[in-house]
Order: sequence, then C-alpha cells, then structure tokens
Amino acid sequence: MPITDNRIDPHWVKEQETARYPGLQIHRRFIPALLFLLLLCSSLFASPEVEYMEAYLLSWPETVENTITAPLSWEKSNWLAAGGLLLIGGGLYLADEELCELARRNQSGMGDDLSTVVRQFGEYKQVIPVLALTAGMGYILGSPKTVDTGLMSLKSAVLASAATQGLKLATQRYRPEENRGNSFWNGSGITRKRDSFPSGHSMLVWSIAPIVADQYRETRWVPVLAYSLASLTSLSRVYDDKHWSSDVFAGALIGYLAGKLTLASTPRFSLHPGINGVSFSYSFGE
Repeated sequence: MPITDNRIDPHWVKEQETARYPGLQIHRRFIPALLFLLLLCSSLFASPEVEYMEAYLLSWPETVENTITAPLSWEKSNWLAAGGLLLIGGGLYLADEELCELARRNQSGMGDDLSTVVRQFGEYKQVIPVLALTAGMGYILGSPKTVDTGLMSLKSAVLASAATQGLKLATQRYRPEENRGNSFWNGSGITRKRDSFPSGHSMLVWSIAPIVADQYRETRWVPVLAYSLASLTSLSRVYDDKHWSSDVFAGALIGYLAGKLTLASTPRFSLHPGINGVSFSYSFGE
C-alpha cells in the first residue's frame, strides 16, 4: 500500500478498485455517451417525435420476446440451419487448441499492427459512445438514416451484450493465454476471471455490421467493408491469444442474430416536408 506524506496514494486506490471491479472503469467511460443519449431522448420526448421514441423503447422488450419465441415457429429449414451452426461450433471447439497454436506460430509485426487497428472496432469504451453520438448527430443534422443506424446499432449491441455477459458467467471458460485448456466450467465456483466464452469483441462488431450493411446497402462497398472489419476483428482475438476460435464464432453468431432481429423489429425514423414545415413518421421492418 503506497503511502506519500502519511496519505494513501489515490492512484493506488483507483488501481485496486479496477482490479476488484473490472467493469468499473469501462462503466465510467460510458457516462458521457449515456448522458448525451439521455439529452437526445429528452429533446425527442419534448417534441412531436414522442410517439416514435415510445415505439422505439417498446421495441426493445419486443425484440427480446421475439428472440425467445422464434424457435416455436421455425420451419424445417430453420432447424437444419441451427443444426449446421451447432456442428460448426462443435467442430471449432474440437480444433480450438490446434488453431490457437497455429495463431501463436504465425505472429508477425504486420499482423500485430493490423490486429491493433481492427480490435478497436470491438472495444465497448469506444464503440458505445460513437453509436450514441451517431444517433444524436443524425437528429441534429436532420438525417433519419443516421438516427436509425445509431439507435438500432445501440439497441443491438446492448441486447447482444446482455446475452454475452450471461453466457460468460454461465460457461466459466479460461482464455487461451491462461494455458488452462479450452474446457468449460473449469474450476469451482463462479468468477469473472473465467470469461472467455463468447468473445465480447466479436459479438459487438457483428451486432453492428448487419445494420450498417443494410442501412447503406445501395453503396456496394459498405456491406463488404462492414463484414470485412467484423471478420478481421474476430480473427484478431484468436491472433492475440485472447479467445478460442469457438468463442469468436459464438460471439459473431450472437451479434449477427441480434443485428438481424433488431432490423426486423425496430421502428424507422423519417422526416418529410409537411404543411407546417417538417413532419415525421415511422415504420417497422427492413
């Protein structure tokens, strides 16, 4: 415990708090973005767009309900697709250690630089504020598509993050850098130190990619860029020895499904000329 002039070093206290509560530092970085989003919502609630905001907020639990009940209406093709994805995940689990060793043997300076760049697209502390700012700037500049992109991406990211954090606690898997093997429930009790499955970076970037790709699909290179960045970000987690390949696959799947379900169940904001100036409307669906 460092002591300076008979006082405990405040920097040491902050480090201890972060060590005990790893999410504390990240949550503090969310505060500016959340405050900005709160101001945005307040301005919307104070204007005629209140109906849209109510529909948007109500769409959150509706999306969760649709996700949970979706298998009840699945057809044969849906079950076959789910089975195929399960087989892929199982295959990756069996190959986790071999793929991990392959990544370790193929480290390079160029690979390090690329990984440093692309993993930023999966960082909560950077992505979440950007999404909130995107929605806010879209509203200020009168760009409905930008508002939609920001709010849908934020919704998809938060819902996918909730599922991911729950699975991390439930599966209790060590990261490959710990050299404790790739098994689940490895150890007694429940701890946040065993948080490898699924990959949060992979989940986050894949929860946004399908929304950006759909919103700007008329520009051919945007979907290609969105999915390329998502793929590279996911691969960087294996390259950096932070996640097993099956972690990355599961995170990508959770994020992608969250994005597609958000697209199908979130109202779209629109502005158009009216008799007394600019008016608005909203609609559902892709």
